[in-house]
Amino acid sequence: MNKFHSGTNFNLSQEIWQAAERLTSPRAAERDAALDYLVGQGAARKSPLIAYLLATRISDPDLEVRSHIVKALGGVIAVDGQGEHAADQVIIQLQGFLAQLSREQLLSLLEVSEQYLTAEESLIEIFKLCSYAGDKLGGIVNDQKQPLSIRQNAIYFCGEVGFLESVSILRGLIQRVEKRNQNQSRTHVRKRAKDEEQLYPFAIVALDKLDNRFPTGRK
Repeated sequence: MNKFHSGTNFNLSQEIWQAAERLTSPRAAERDAALDYLVGQGAARKSPLIAYLLATRISDPDLEVRSHIVKALGGVIAVDGQGEHAADQVIIQLQGFLAQLSREQLLSLLEVSEQYLTAEESLIEIFKLCSYAGDKLGGIVNDQKQPLSIRQNAIYFCGEVGFLESVSILRGLIQRVEKRNQNQSRTHVRKRAKDEEQLYPFAIVALDKLDNRFPTGRK
């Protein structure tokens, strides 16, 4: 059987290579089966290459497959049941990739959070490695074209993970809502204002978490 060294002490067998190739299959069921095999073999926790391939699939067009990818990646990043970490080179590889996620890729993750509550812990693990996501998530919070639930989730992860870059966005939203509420003579409320009123409690909670984690962050 042909085996290939991954840069760690883990050898990539022909079966693992084939499963990795099937991650790009046009059939969602085949991609999902390939993912199950790789997870079962522990390949992504040991091979930086396999971990990287999984990370590139976070925008999989099939939302269910994407949710499985998210959970698999969360499992790679987190400490396992035996208290073991993934190989150092795996985490370094993931940090390099996830730190550069585009706005569209972040939206793909938020779509998973909207539909799959069981993916929340994995998403938090992933977002912890998204070093520069704060500004982009803040932009999503203010994007009126996005569904309200996506914007709520963006706020949630800003507070939960600790994206300080989002503080000014959250504070601005809160101040706008509170200023409008002080104006008792208003007769017509625009859609933006209605949406922000619904986002308001999420922003309050998130900003409070950021303030508690980084006491000087709001000065």
